[in-house]
Amino acid sequence: MTQVRDILAALNARFPFARAEKWDRTGLLIGSREAPASRVLVTYEVTDQVLEESAGCHCLVTYHPLLFRPLETLDFSNHTARLAAECIRRGLSVIAAHTILDGAPPPHALGDALAAELGLSEVQVLAPSGHEELVSLCVFVPHAQAESVARALWQAGAGSIGNYDRASFRTQGQSTFRALEGAHPSVGQIGLMEFAPETRLEVILPASRQAQVLEAMKKAHPYEEVAHFVSPLLNRGEAYGSCRVGRLQSPLSLDEWARVVEQKLQPPNTRLVRAKEKIERVACVPGSGASFLEATALADVDCLVSGDFKHHDALKARALGVSVVDVTHSPTERAAVSMLAEALASTCQVQVSHAPMNPFEAFGGAASGGLERRV
Repeated sequence: MTQVRDILAALNARFPFARAEKWDRTGLLIGSREAPASRVLVTYEVTDQVLEESAGCHCLVTYHPLLFRPLETLDFSNHTARLAAECIRRGLSVIAAHTILDGAPPPHALGDALAAELGLSEVQVLAPSGHEELVSLCVFVPHAQAESVARALWQAGAGSIGNYDRASFRTQGQSTFRALEGAHPSVGQIGLMEFAPETRLEVILPASRQAQVLEAMKKAHPYEEVAHFVSPLLNRGEAYGSCRVGRLQSPLSLDEWARVVEQKLQPPNTRLVRAKEKIERVACVPGSGASFLEATALADVDCLVSGDFKHHDALKARALGVSVVDVTHSPTERAAVSMLAEALASTCQVQVSHAPMNPFEAFGGAASGGLERRV
């Protein structure tokens, strides 16, 4: 039977938990890793409607964490405490993803999905929150098995450098060893010195994949004891983070671009900060993007598309010369639920919540006509 630990492993394989922001609350929030999780409900966040949809499910996998700030009491008049207690009463484990989707390897992060939805090209990570830590693995293997061991390492996540994969370095030499009592050598005899021709096989891998790669190495290697060592590297791996920057296919006026954004994301309303009229280089951030205003200005970005901008954020954007298209929070994260569901499809039975993502609604007109100018 599928357990919660299997759900966590499947998520980690696609969206490494090690890349979550330090301030975030991700992973298992309620429940036990040994609890059953054969049927999972994937949702944007935990609400009363989601709990009603969860009948027959063992686990909720949510984008937004239910438990984000510490609860000082379990007073059920508190909305979060009541929902958490209801999850426990129903026997539901709760796993939160949130910023692990921001840190996923490009082009599989939530920011990549938003950039694609907006039709941006030449997309790159802007103002990374981190870089993948890399390590070097060196393993000594008989010549005849060098290729099969290398393939096992590659399949487990080693050997990728930029736009290249299956990378390795190999040198040939001779090893020595003597099997002692209790050993079961595949080469040589107990008590006798052995000289064996071997290949020194070296690969680079993300530190977050080290456990999986070492496990694959040991399974593929013919020896009982595998001679190997792992070294940390000063090299920096790929950048990751939530903000993306790219280009429009052709320049547009701010109003034209805002109409395109409305059509693509369908927010209940759209607000503008008017700083630049000609829009070509665009940054986008899922969720709340005000903290990236300085970075977008330094990168000579014309417009930032995101949500949750406050009054003083708008003043700062205008002062920095960055136009803003504010589409509220959830329209920029619309792909999150389908991304989580896809990552779990081969691990368990997945049900997707139909609860609305956006608590806001348009007033006084359709979303497509809801542009509000901030001059």
